[in-house]
Amino acid sequence: MASEQAESLRKAIESLINAKLRDLVRPGGVDRLVANRMTGVAAYEIRDASKKLEKVIADAFESQAVAAGAPAEGEYGFHN
Repeated sequence: MASEQAESLRKAIESLINAKLRDLVRPGGVDRLVANRMTGVAAYEIRDASKKLEKVIADAFESQAVAAGAPAEGEYGFHN
């Protein structure tokens, strides 16, 4: 299970890095990269890769919490 999570995390990180590198080599890429760092505005491919990475991280933490016996949801079935 842990190796599957590690592999998913590695792929998600690699995907985000590749998306940023592909954007960087296009004309105006450096300016877009700086704007992304300052404002959080990014190209669709970068936003998509970032969302996938966030989902993989959230899934990993959720499965770790469940494995440790902590409830994944609040008392009434809502996330706290």
